[in-house]
Amino acid sequence: MHVPDSLATLISQGVVREVVRPLMSGKEAQVYLVVTPDGVQRVAKIYKDAQNRSFKHRSDYTEGRGVRSSRDQRAMNKRSKYGREKDEEAWRSAEVDMIYRLREAGVRVPEPLVFADGVLIMELVQDEDGRPAPRLAEIQLDAARAREVFDHLLREVVRMLCTDVVHGDLSDFNVLMSKNGPVVIDFPQAVDASRNQNARTLLLRDVENLTTFLGQYDPAMRGKPYGAEIWHAYERAELTPDIVLTGTYAPATKKTDMRGVLEEIESASFEEEKRRRIALGLPPLRRDNNRPREDSRNKPASVAAKPVAAKPVAAKPVVAPAGVANAPVKPGAPVPAAVAANGAPPAKRRRRRRRGGGGGGGGANTGNAPRAAAPVPPARNR
Repeated sequence: MHVPDSLATLISQGVVREVVRPLMSGKEAQVYLVVTPDGVQRVAKIYKDAQNRSFKHRSDYTEGRGVRSSRDQRAMNKRSKYGREKDEEAWRSAEVDMIYRLREAGVRVPEPLVFADGVLIMELVQDEDGRPAPRLAEIQLDAARAREVFDHLLREVVRMLCTDVVHGDLSDFNVLMSKNGPVVIDFPQAVDASRNQNARTLLLRDVENLTTFLGQYDPAMRGKPYGAEIWHAYERAELTPDIVLTGTYAPATKKTDMRGVLEEIESASFEEEKRRRIALGLPPLRRDNNRPREDSRNKPASVAAKPVAAKPVAAKPVVAPAGVANAPVKPGAPVPAAVAANGAPPAKRRRRRRRGGGGGGGGANTGNAPRAAAPVPPARNR
């Protein structure tokens, strides 16, 4: 018998004393029967590399998973060589984490002992004769026993979901029939229902797999929406390990009143804000057209009015008087008095010829000197 390199390493380290034989081979791992230094038979699970696994749609199961190191998480997201290595480590260690999590919740799973170099040493699940327990798919059941096994596994599904865990690949091949009842195995693909959006689909498929297999012995359990009933209770935070399942769940057909939901949310927010303002000694709020507004009436004297900042007023364009054209003023140049008085710079006056004779050339006005007034003729005597 060929001993895998990973087991040979554990033998040299003294973790495993002897490799007895291979037990089974799955989609993601190979399982061997080994003997530990204390002389007890155990199970050694060796995980396959990514290129050798036949597990499909792996991204559906890894959604929501993360590692504590932000550097490792970034490398995993970028799918670099280092990130792929860390991704493989996270995939292998996911089963160990889930097993410890489920054992604390009371789910019957194998007890993990050692996890080293990608090899998981676990408890050997045995049957009544002390031999390795067979899978559920390898035994024959009568109707009463099938119903008993189904009720037990359905209760295990509920316990797992109470801890936000969905197996993701639960079937008759991942259940061992021990002397103490069914034992659920294989959790590398288990998902966290609170973080994975595919959790509902995976849960419904797990329950359907159990119903289809065990329903061949007892057809009365077929066609009942146990999975939908379990998930509905989980969404409403009503799922408990001792919940009574009826198998008569029917989805609601009435449309949700979104307007009413929004009004309830707004009302709750208003009451919370009201309590907060009372605690701080601020004026209460009043509802105006279903919108909270500050009530200025009965305002406590201890609350000082907030200063209102003056809004900036845009400068109006200056319009020059009729007959006067606006002229640009150079920066830094002195502003003429006419500009300060009239708001616009003076325009150059055109030279005008004086009508009539006298003095040759017409006597034009120059500069800004005022023009002399014309003499008034005397009145005639009639």
